Amino acid sequence: MILNNMLTSYSIACDLSSKENITALVNQISQREKHLDMLISNAGIRRDPPVACNVLTASLSELQASMWSSRYDDWEATFRINTIAHYFLSVACLPLLAAAAEMDLGEGRKGKDDGRGVVVMTSSCASMHNATNIDLTSYATSKAATDHLVKLLAAKFSRFYVRVLSINPGFVPSKMNPVGEEGNIFSNLFDQVPAKRAGNENDIAGAIIYLTSTAGAYIDGVSLCIDGGRILLANGQQ
Repeated sequence: MILNNMLTSYSIACDLSSKENITALVNQISQREKHLDMLISNAGIRRDPPVACNVLTASLSELQASMWSSRYDDWEATFRINTIAHYFLSVACLPLLAAAAEMDLGEGRKGKDDGRGVVVMTSSCASMHNATNIDLTSYATSKAATDHLVKLLAAKFSRFYVRVLSINPGFVPSKMNPVGEEGNIFSNLFDQVPAKRAGNENDIAGAIIYLTSTAGAYIDGVSLCIDGGRILLANGQQ
């Protein structure tokens, strides 16, 4: 977080799985800040079925056994973090975001004209295609819900022009998507991505900078896919 135009940052640990924790987090921020230019809501988890299978080649009994092995509490945890936390964190931060959007920048311009007062949620391109080689059902469903949440919140916040958006990355190195020498579970799929590579931090940072800056100030309620063209070719196949 940047304080008073100085390159000063601070961190606050928070478990986003409860409203009480989110309230405490935003209260701490409100004690330090009068407005919030942007909220990057990035928390996410993935819970795969304990019994794995390749949906493209599994027998009927193997497919059912794999899907049935999914745990109810894993589904609940996935939605709690991947969707519900986005909702409550965005709502809790709404006054701070609205203050940023209404900030007087002089010469008749307000903060919203500069892209201020915006929520960017991290969704996934999994919300936009039907992956079948691995079972991402709970994860993909939670991300599809996030994409619709973006539209619902953008509409609800529209009178205050607090914008709500999401980025939907494809294969980007992370603890959830290991790539490279130490983890390459997706490396065999890169040749099937038109960009012929995994995404990187610059791809993601560039998109966020665009959406939260003057250049993106007229964009609202949109889910931006950043996947090197993957969903153009992979729908229902990979």
